[in-house]
Formats: sequence, C-alpha cells, structure tokens
Amino acid sequence: MSDQPSKEAERRSLMASLARAYYLDGLSRVEIAAQTGISRHKIGRLLDAAREEGIINISINDEGLVDPLLSQRLAAELGLRGCHVIRTHGDQDDVRDQIGRAAAQLISSTVRDGEVLGLTWGRTLTSFASHLESLPRITVVQLTGTLSADFKESPIEIARQASRYARGAVYPIFSPMIVGDARTARILRSNPAISKAFQLFPAVTTAVLSVGCWDPPDTQIQAMLEPEQARSMMLKGCIADIAGILVDAEGKQIDPDFQQRCVSITYEELNAIPRVIAVAGGSLKAPAIRAVSKAGIITDLITDDALAAEILHS
Repeated sequence: MSDQPSKEAERRSLMASLARAYYLDGLSRVEIAAQTGISRHKIGRLLDAAREEGIINISINDEGLVDPLLSQRLAAELGLRGCHVIRTHGDQDDVRDQIGRAAAQLISSTVRDGEVLGLTWGRTLTSFASHLESLPRITVVQLTGTLSADFKESPIEIARQASRYARGAVYPIFSPMIVGDARTARILRSNPAISKAFQLFPAVTTAVLSVGCWDPPDTQIQAMLEPEQARSMMLKGCIADIAGILVDAEGKQIDPDFQQRCVSITYEELNAIPRVIAVAGGSLKAPAIRAVSKAGIITDLITDDALAAEILHS
C-alpha cells in the first residue's frame, strides 16, 4: 500500500488551504492565484465545492439582530408603517427574550420626553420590561386590567418596571380585566383609583401590546373564559385578541358586547393612538398578526424571522 496521499485527499487538502487563505486570511482570489499558480476561476470552483462537501461551514452570528430587508418586506405585506424582524435562535423562551430585548431598545431610543406610553401584558412584554435600561421622562399608563395569576406577567408589574426608568408618573389599573357583566365593568372603570388611567387614554402617544392567537390557541383571554363562551367566540370567527379586543381573520371586531365586560381600552381609543406597536413572535401567531394588521389596530410590529417567513410564504 502506498504511503502517498490519494488524489481525493490531496484535492480536499487543497480546498481547505484555499478556504483558509480566502475566508480567514482575507486574500482575494486574484492574490491567491498569484501565489499558487491556480486560475481564479478554478479557485472559485474549488471554494464552491468545499462548501458543498462540508469543508467550509459558514455561520452568521445574527442572534437578536434586525434583518432590515425582511423587515421591509413584511411591512409592505402587512401594510404597516414599520416592522422590526429579529433573527432569533433557541427555544420559545429564548425567542421571547430576544424579541423583548429588541423591543426595549426600540422604545428606549424612539420615545421622547413628555410622551405617554401605554402597556398591556404578556410573556414577551415581561421580557421587554426586564431589558429596559433607560427611558426619557415619560408617563406610563396601564391599558387593561390583569388576567394572569402570575404577577410577573401582569400589566401592573410591566408598567411598574417601565416606570422605574421613565422618571414620570405611572397610572396602574388594579382590577381584573374581564368581569361578569357590563355594569360591574362600568363601576370599576369609574373607581377613582382606576379612572385616572382611563382619563389618560386619549393622551397616549405610543402603545406596546401583545397579541393573542385563538387558532392555534396561544392567548390568556381564551383560557379565562367559560368553555361555552370561548366556543361561541370561535364560532363567530375569533382569530386574535389585542388589549381585550377580539377580531376575526378579516380584521373585523367581533362581539363588541364582550368588551363592555372588560376593564380595558376600547377599540376606538386604541385606534386613535398615533403609534401602536405589537410585540409577538413564533410562526403559530402569523394568523393573529395578519388579523390585527387588517383591523388597522397596529401601526408597527416587532417580531421574529419565523413569524415573518410564515406570513410571507403563506
């Protein structure tokens, strides 16, 4: 048996050497050709073959970064003022954390002194609040009562965390979001401690909200309703909820009577806010994001590449 390397081994060694010179040493194909005597066209073919055969493995460390091209495409598809599509990696918790961090950076850098920031609830918004490091002097107002039994995910805690950096007043809503009837909701909304937040809704300049999806289910509202009530909403076509507002796949509000039982901002009040930013990720929420976009409720979206791809390719 010959001790000389096989021609295939020589070929692979050559491809590895060329790849090292091109990708790591930063030499151009012309420079490599001058050093080796191999034509730059053959160098190109060998580098292509090295990628195909796994000698070259290219990784891009884009975790948590905005993809501007994908963002532009998604904004055009949904008819939104702006989209910020984040390249995410990891499990669902990791994705929420990366989207939340991006939302915190965007809000911190774009809100201005004197603005009124409205907030709702959700796991991604919990991450958003935890990543805040600074805010101008603004007012923070809670836009809905609370749903979650987990205080960390409640709008009260999210508003509290944001107010730590805002250096302005904070207006919480110490109330459940959904109550048994419209009369009880009216009484709660008129409570002096709660009504201060409601009186501030017309002054909100930026709102940051989560989006619930009903099919497949990923929403706290659906889980809080009686099974028959939830089925009734589904039969009426409910596909998404945002700040307690239920919409179908075409973006039409369904069951407005339900909102009379909610201690939350109304559809009309939300529509009047100049900038409404939805924060949501995961391909399964694509139908819900389409729905709230068609409803004209949101102006901007912060999401991940998986949700963007699902919308653009569906």
